[in-house]
Amino acid sequence: MWKVYFNLTKPSPLEANAEISGMKVSVNQGSDQLVVEFDEAYDEADAPQKARTAANQFLDALWQSDTYFSIDPVSQAIECISPTSKSIAITPPPTSGVVSAQPPKVVIRNASGNITEEDDPSKLGKIDVKPSEAASYNRHAHLTDDPFNRFHDLYLAAENVASKAEKIKGLNKSQVKRLSESGESYGEGLLRLALDECFSSNQQPLKQTAKNLPEFDRSQELIPQVAKILYNGYRCQLNHSKALEDKKIPFNPQDEREVKTALPLMEFVAKSLLQYEEDSLL
Repeated sequence: MWKVYFNLTKPSPLEANAEISGMKVSVNQGSDQLVVEFDEAYDEADAPQKARTAANQFLDALWQSDTYFSIDPVSQAIECISPTSKSIAITPPPTSGVVSAQPPKVVIRNASGNITEEDDPSKLGKIDVKPSEAASYNRHAHLTDDPFNRFHDLYLAAENVASKAEKIKGLNKSQVKRLSESGESYGEGLLRLALDECFSSNQQPLKQTAKNLPEFDRSQELIPQVAKILYNGYRCQLNHSKALEDKKIPFNPQDEREVKTALPLMEFVAKSLLQYEEDSLL
């Protein structure tokens, strides 16, 4: 049996565990240590590679609790337990830091004031982990304070889910292009396809978030407008820098303000599409 230990970049406010491809991954509340336990590995070089893959999938899945960590790249430690139950520490387990602050519990009382339910949101217990590339982009986005980089990674998360929706719908590139307002933009059409699928039953939450953008026009159709704003107004202007075209430039105060203003909408879209992926595509 193998145990691989990783230190996180900050203590966890959550207690959670999961089983991923036969490997048990766990983290305790208040600890900055994540442990991966499993039976099979070729050797001490293979073990941490397998463990890191499972650890990252586990951390990606914590988006549903709005919790984002990264692994300290130099914290890896390995322990091998032989069939005779002899433990061999190939490298000593890293010291785990602990914080004393405890997240508040949610207490629900009835009309008489008696407690009917007490929920500790930090005690997730066993969670279901479905490996998701989009969730990796989403976690990467939340590990940076730079608004340009955060928007870029959030858009990649949305785009990844959108490409899965395109495949499920059996559409080709020309059909997707026709979904854009111009009838010629594949990227805009792809995002519109995903938004149509995700918000097919209720567009109101999307409208509530989008209306805070200065460029949002209440008189226009919601989803085509949101797709156009996010793709043409931000994604393209952040990804391209041609001299004679519109673009968002680092350290330009106006451009940075505009991207920061658009981030809540991009975050809402990315998280909504992650939930759509979780429910319908994985």
